[in-house]
Amino acid sequence: MTLTRIYTVTDGETDEKYLVRAATTAQAIAHVSRRFRAAVATQEQLVAMLDAGVPVETYKAAKQAELLP
Repeated sequence: MTLTRIYTVTDGETDEKYLVRAATTAQAIAHVSRRFRAAVATQEQLVAMLDAGVPVETYKAAKQAELLP
């Protein structure tokens, strides 16, 4: 049996909060983020979004302590 806790997951932009039962913080965040999808941008999407002022963001790994319960 996997031990779980109830985590509060907060949207960093909207401050919307969720209660998620999961084994780790990473699982709790993954559960809430199911509404997102990712795909490689087409050249047209890239040009249109850059023209609209959408910045290119670079992934940064979380510190290990941020992933621990």
